[in-house]
Amino acid sequence: MATQWLFGLLTMVWFDLQSKDSEEIENINQKITSLLTYRSGLIKEIKLAYNKRKELNDEIRGLSKKINETRENLDVGYDFYQDTRKTRRETLSKIRELRLKIQTIEENVKKFEKNLPNENGDKIAERLKEADWKIQTEKLTIDEEKELVQLIKNLELDLQKWKKAYETRKDIHNLRSEINILKDKMDVINLSGEEFKDEFESGKDKLANDYKARDQLFKEINEIREEISELEESIAKTDKQLEEIKSKRKEIIISEKKEEEEKFRIKEHKLLVKAKSIAKDKFSKGGKLSFEDLKLVFEDEVEK
Repeated sequence: MATQWLFGLLTMVWFDLQSKDSEEIENINQKITSLLTYRSGLIKEIKLAYNKRKELNDEIRGLSKKINETRENLDVGYDFYQDTRKTRRETLSKIRELRLKIQTIEENVKKFEKNLPNENGDKIAERLKEADWKIQTEKLTIDEEKELVQLIKNLELDLQKWKKAYETRKDIHNLRSEINILKDKMDVINLSGEEFKDEFESGKDKLANDYKARDQLFKEINEIREEISELEESIAKTDKQLEEIKSKRKEIIISEKKEEEEKFRIKEHKLLVKAKSIAKDKFSKGGKLSFEDLKLVFEDEVEK
């Protein structure tokens, strides 16, 4: 009976020790739960930050491609502009040369045009032909022949003057026609130059805007990079805190377990001593003892 009583008491003591939750352990568990929740939130934030950084990098690559294309187009356009300016200068120089040439020719023409006959070249040529035919086919006196020869000389001289004036005026006309062609070319050059200017200015504005937009994206990426760094640092700190708290919880559990075992051992010892005392008292009074009670009575004295 004493042994059953002892066993029952020990069982109650053990469950009593096991049922007592440590307040500190409970607080630690709550901290761990809170940190795990916080860490989960940080992981979500850092995933969003990584996705945002990827999107910004894609945008930057797209803008960089556009910038390179715009710069290439501007380079080609600028080369065209330089070629156009060169052609324009050369065309203007050619026009000035032609005008100077016309001016010089006209000044020379004016000098001999004063002595030109009033008749045109066809009339002079017809008169020259008639005079030449007459001198070859008709019988003339010596004086008539001399007069006719002199007339032929004068007509030939007039015809030469007229032909020279005609050819000179024809050259001037051709030069003026060439100038008009060059002027038309200048109009085309000026028109293309205006179109290029508008396109070039538009391209420069587009390039500046793309650079500005890309710089803003770089700024946002740097901010996200800092955010990711801070989040990674927070996650690392949280992991360290979790490790420290879990380690502390383990130490407390081990310590409490040892403490509980020690308390149980002490209570067990006290109860055993008490049980022996009850059994011996019962034995001394001649009471009926069980086998377990007899073992308690005759066992060596329990160390105190």
